Amino acid sequence: MDKIKIDLKTLILIISTACIVAGFYYTTKARLDEAEREISFLWSSVGDLQKESKRLNRQIRSLKKEKGQSK
Repeated sequence: MDKIKIDLKTLILIISTACIVAGFYYTTKARLDEAEREISFLWSSVGDLQKESKRLNRQIRSLKKEKGQSK
């Protein structure tokens, strides 16, 4: 069986490159997870604001009707 001979400098380079790639991956994943949570929160806020907007528009129409009838 042939043994693979790897120079110490090459081994250090491979290990450090693997650590850098792993760090980049986990950092990016954490940022994407945080962005996904923020987007979910914002979408729920948009839904709440749309409901509130509909409610306010109904009130405005109702007030305009009442004002128009009182003339």
